[in-house]
Amino acid sequence: MRLFVLLLAACCIPSAIAAQTAAPTGPATPEKSRAAEAPPGADEPLASGEGREVAAKLADQLLNLFVFRDQAEAYAAMLRKNAAEGRYDSGTRGALAKLMTDDLQAVHKDGHLHVMLAAPPEKAGAAAGGHNGPPPGLPPVIQSAKTIAPGIGYIRFTAFFGSDEEKAAVAKWLAENSKDRVLIFDLRNHHGGGLAEQDEIFSYLFAKKTPLVKMALSKEVYQHRGSPLEPGATLVFAADGDKMVATHSAIPGSATPLRNAKVYLLVSNRTASAAEHFSLALKSTGRATLIGESTAGANHFGGGVPLNDHFAVWMPVGRTYDIKTGKDWEGAGIAPDIAVDPRQALVVALEKAGLSHAEAVKLDAAEVPAEPVHSDNLRAR
Repeated sequence: MRLFVLLLAACCIPSAIAAQTAAPTGPATPEKSRAAEAPPGADEPLASGEGREVAAKLADQLLNLFVFRDQAEAYAAMLRKNAAEGRYDSGTRGALAKLMTDDLQAVHKDGHLHVMLAAPPEKAGAAAGGHNGPPPGLPPVIQSAKTIAPGIGYIRFTAFFGSDEEKAAVAKWLAENSKDRVLIFDLRNHHGGGLAEQDEIFSYLFAKKTPLVKMALSKEVYQHRGSPLEPGATLVFAADGDKMVATHSAIPGSATPLRNAKVYLLVSNRTASAAEHFSLALKSTGRATLIGESTAGANHFGGGVPLNDHFAVWMPVGRTYDIKTGKDWEGAGIAPDIAVDPRQALVVALEKAGLSHAEAVKLDAAEVPAEPVHSDNLRAR
């Protein structure tokens, strides 16, 4: 059985928000409205013994799959103790998903690990049919893609979902801006995703094959569950002791002036998961200047694993890390090169690109992210 995997930040999955964040306060916003909607099945009562069964299955799956064995053992011991004491015996399915997630995070913080309600059968069937687009309620995957000023390309993402439409849109934007002197990537409310869009972008930015980051998971998971990400020209796996380690590399495409373009990457503490992968790749190679605040700290990649007909767990199975230092960004995030209020990051980038403050402020006012660019509540910290 292959894991169904995206490097998607658990804190940003719409179906999980309702069960895992505090009740929204203040004026209503589209994001808060989505957060207030309970996912299908959330209000259904638990069947007799269901909570204990889910806890037992979750403990077993953590021991089999979780990225760090010592943390898996601590999680499993907690779940079994709580189940024996009756902590999971009553309530609704939505409440149980939140309770188990809170209990897991109390043992060890992890930016992705969470219990969620499984998709209803008809939705699960659609997913199995190969749909890889955004979940319902998510903003457009590409919120804006343009030449924001002469010689300056600008693109703002919600996620990297790898759909044919998104890849084509990214390729079109790169081709139309291939002679620009500056590119600005706005990932301030980026939920995560995969590698396809990243690889397309990297092919324009690098003049030679360049190792970017490494990704490691246990050899046992790799052999028995399959690779969470498909190996290929840009992602090559090799055995290293009890691990399988992939090197993610940039593979150059046709030469364009973008190889010499200045690159600015806008980040915030809502820049998560695959967006952090993208950020580390560009920062560690010196190819981009990061502007904003430290990112979300959601490192461990993985995917959804079913627990029963009603519950699943987003299971972290591996870690991505800096080739030079061996360090990942779980919990800490990736620090910017230029620390500013993330709400001012585009203004700063445009000024760095040579525009006046007045011009930068005017252009920034026209580019309104679909979601907030800062959060006061992060799961990984």
